[in-house]
Amino acid sequence: MSDDDLSIQGTLAETTVPDLFRSLARSGETAVVSLDAIGRNDVVYFQEGKIIYASSTDPDVGLGEVLLRSGDIDLQQYNQAMDRIVVARRIGTTLVELGYLEPDDLMRAVEHQVEAIVLNAMSYRTGSYTIEFSSHLPEGIITLHLPTDRLILDGVRRIEYWSLILRGIGRLDRMLEAVPGAEMKSYSLELTDDESHILSYFSEPQTVESVCARSYTSNFLTCRTLWGLLSVNLLRDAETGVMEEKRAAELNEYELEGLVEKYNSLFQSIFALVFQKIGDHIYDFIDRVLRHVSPETMPYLSGMSMVNEARIDFDQLLNNLIASGSTDHTSIVQNALNELLYGWIFEVKSEFGADVEADVMKMAEAVKR
Repeated sequence: MSDDDLSIQGTLAETTVPDLFRSLARSGETAVVSLDAIGRNDVVYFQEGKIIYASSTDPDVGLGEVLLRSGDIDLQQYNQAMDRIVVARRIGTTLVELGYLEPDDLMRAVEHQVEAIVLNAMSYRTGSYTIEFSSHLPEGIITLHLPTDRLILDGVRRIEYWSLILRGIGRLDRMLEAVPGAEMKSYSLELTDDESHILSYFSEPQTVESVCARSYTSNFLTCRTLWGLLSVNLLRDAETGVMEEKRAAELNEYELEGLVEKYNSLFQSIFALVFQKIGDHIYDFIDRVLRHVSPETMPYLSGMSMVNEARIDFDQLLNNLIASGSTDHTSIVQNALNELLYGWIFEVKSEFGADVEADVMKMAEAVKR
């Protein structure tokens, strides 16, 4: 990690590990999450929103201990391997050398170890965390292909602490809704029957409290399930969905206005140049410019006189776009502006020759950069 990488710290009394993981997964971050809790340090590595590796100082989730617990090696094999190594992280290689583990099975064993670390970490109730964001991860990190969403959901499923569940779901009057495509995504996550049943309630937005009242599972299990569905982005805050759509519309309108204003500055400059040469005949000139606008584009310019230094009235343009029912506003506006610019350039060349056309082309290049 370089000195310029962003780093944030916090305590697990303010959030939960599943919610931290959910945030990094949703935003597609590459980051290193360090968790200090109950006397151990876990480090989880994210690459573009996917968990790819994890390590821990907890001796009970070492590779040898994971293999012993799963029954892949017995106690004698475990002890013999431990006697032959100095660095604990080399136990996998030692087990292969002793013939107790096939080389092809070593990667799968490492995956099981990483999963165990991640699943254990998600039940932490206290402690601290540090997240270091970076465009690249430290050298030597093994890249595993782990099902991140399923791993997060499995972690929430195992949590038995009501204090964590309540922190995860927040208020009982919290309004939730299914994200677009939730049903299709749910198939890849292999939801349980109870989880699928609860997800089915969200044909329309529901509060946590209303789902608890309808569900046949206990309120404890229902709330944990809702938290799990939130953690893997099958549910979201209903208000969030509306606000995201509103912000996107506002941003699109803001960007369109900026684009139109750039061209308006260009049109004003061309207008001034032509006006110096022909005076009031400029208005007849503008009529000729408009003849180059296609019949498909002309309705979007309806209601504009363009006598104000050839400027486009953005408010009128926006009203015309909305009235048309079209959705691809950006391409329509860009096309209209380009057609007008072509009309100006063509008529300038026809009226004043190539030298003046070259001056206008320079103006246009400056705007398009």
